[in-house]
Parts: sequence; C-alpha cells; structure tokens
Amino acid sequence: MHRCLTAIITLLYLVPTYGEPRDTLSITSDTTRLESRPKRSLSRFLHKIVDIDSNYIRPNRYNCTTMLYGEQRWRIFKISGSDMRTGKEQSISFEPYSTMRVGPYIGYSILLFGYTVDIGTRQTSSDRSNIYLSIYAPMFGVDYIYEKSINNYKIRNLNGFGDDIAKRVRGMEFPGLNTHMTGLHIYYVFNHHKFSYPAAYSQSGQQLRSAGSVMLGFNYTSQRLNFDPNQLPDGIVYHSDGSSNMIDALKVSYVDYKNYSVSAGYGYNWVFARNMLFNLTLTPTLGYNINRGERLEFDYKLFSLKQLHLDLISRSALVWNTGKYYAGAAMVAHTYSYKKSQFSISNSNFTFNIYAGLNFWLKKAYRKKRQHTQL
Repeated sequence: MHRCLTAIITLLYLVPTYGEPRDTLSITSDTTRLESRPKRSLSRFLHKIVDIDSNYIRPNRYNCTTMLYGEQRWRIFKISGSDMRTGKEQSISFEPYSTMRVGPYIGYSILLFGYTVDIGTRQTSSDRSNIYLSIYAPMFGVDYIYEKSINNYKIRNLNGFGDDIAKRVRGMEFPGLNTHMTGLHIYYVFNHHKFSYPAAYSQSGQQLRSAGSVMLGFNYTSQRLNFDPNQLPDGIVYHSDGSSNMIDALKVSYVDYKNYSVSAGYGYNWVFARNMLFNLTLTPTLGYNINRGERLEFDYKLFSLKQLHLDLISRSALVWNTGKYYAGAAMVAHTYSYKKSQFSISNSNFTFNIYAGLNFWLKKAYRKKRQHTQL
C-alpha cells in the first residue's frame, strides 16, 4: 500500500520570547532574588545562545500561518562497475517515477501540518513508503529521510553496453530493483545571530540584511539494495549469441551498508531587494562506508582510504516575505555514494517545492506594542 508522509516542523523560537518585546517584573525580596538566581542565569544563558541581531533578522510576529504547498521529488540511482582484467567500465542508471504533490498546510507556533495529494504521478508499484522531515531552527537543522521503493524503477541510461542497446531500453520499466534508505543529517549554524535559515526555508522571520554562516554537521545513512540483473531487458546481460555482455562486477544481488560522515559548508542569504531573499548553501560531506556485519574500527584491517568518499548537500531558495504575506521556491539536493574497488553506487535525491501563504493572529507582545503605538 502506497504511503507518503511529509512533515515540516519549524522551530521558530527555542525561548518563547527571544527577539520579541517582553514585559519585565521587578522583584524586591532578597530571598526571592536568591531563589530565582539559578533560573535567571539559565534564562540569560539561553537568551544569549538564541539571541539575534535585530539589524539583520526580524522574528516572526504571528502565531499562525496557512499556505498552499507544491512539491516534486525525484531520484537517480546509479550502479557502476569495472573489470580489473580488461579495464572495461559499465554503469546502469535507474530512476523512479517522480512524485508531484500539492495541498494545503496550516501551522500554529512551532508546528506546521498539512496534507498533499498526488498530481500526475505515474507509479509502477504501490509498494512505496516515504517519510521526509525537516527542522529549521535558528541555531541548528535536522533532515530525516526514509524511502522504501519496490518495483518502482525505470531505466534512465546505460554506459558501456553500446549505443543501440542504450537507446532501445531507455525508459523501460525495471521490476528487479528494490531499495531502502534511511538518512539523518544534523548540523549547527555558527552565525545564527545574523544569518537566518528559517527565513529562507520555513517562512518564519525575515532576513533584513545579507549575511552568511559556516555550518558543521554529522550524517548517518543506511542503505539496502536488492538487484536482479536477470530481469534486465534482452541484450544487456547477454549478447544475442549467448555470450556475456555485462561485466561480473555488476552482477551483484544484495548490498547492505552504513555510512558515517561529517559535513562542513557555507550558506549565504542575499537580500537583493526589499522583502526579497536568495539563499545558496553548499555543504560537502566526507564519509566512511562499512558493510553490515563490520564494525567501525580504525585499524589496518578495516579502515581504508579507499572507503572514504565525498558527497554534497546543496540548497537554494528564493523568497518574497512581507512579514504577513509570503511566497517562494526552494531546491534541496542530497548525494549519497558507496564505493568498493570494482563496484560503486550513487544515489542522488532532489526536492523542489513552491509555496504561497499568509501569517495571521499577531503574538501578544506585538499586539501590545501596536496598541501603545496607536495611543
């Protein structure tokens, strides 16, 4: 049964009143002052961590939001191999039918929920499960991906098999590939006092002046692949005369591995006009692959520089936001790779979304401020 859950959780504020006007209360009792000192110290510490520069960032002033949201996702899955004896290289690229989903969302405080429906999506199988979760907080972010795709791929391209075969099989359905992937990316934004990721990707707050930030993170990925080359179209595995056309390195049936990596990159918010923002973020990741059953030990038997790999996480966004009304589009791309001496897998995930909405119900602090202004 096909299931697709998309959840976006936006942490607007880790401290309820950070960046907002707030009431003050004078306490004259020495006893009360002593008892509340640890709490005040903790509060000052938390405010210092999440404090923002109001010359660069304007926090969200509303409790609720509603928007119309559209999203398209697609993947490219590539299996490559080489023959040590002949030096011949071959690769097969697959892709599932991309999903296009549209629907309404409504949010209160830090949560945003909605429902989307498929529009124009062709499916070769109903046995798919996908969960996507993104958290954009001022200081940190989290990306979680779970994808299960069974019998839902088509052939995208062939290399090393001959041009005639590649043209003939391009776009053909292929039921012999099943994939399962779980990915978790956690990162820290160093210059969160002036640089706002929520302003670029979660429609909360506004970037008033251009600013950038270095980001450092950790990634964990688990991937499982079941591949049956015998279900490939005629001419790929064997020639018409029965001789082999596919190198042995590609005749794998099962791969199960985990990847641990660190990421370091830079993001920049460019405010090129009033209420207009463009973001570009590039985050390379350096990781290490281990097969299931191996342990991550840094000794001469397991640790090998050949198992190190470089991937990339990129984001870009264009946003128009007046504070009350907003619209925009964003693109996020993740690449994941697995490499052995004669065999490799690359998995590229792309997400494009477009949205338009409005915020409503001013927060109490801003209602009071507007009433004082009017008086």
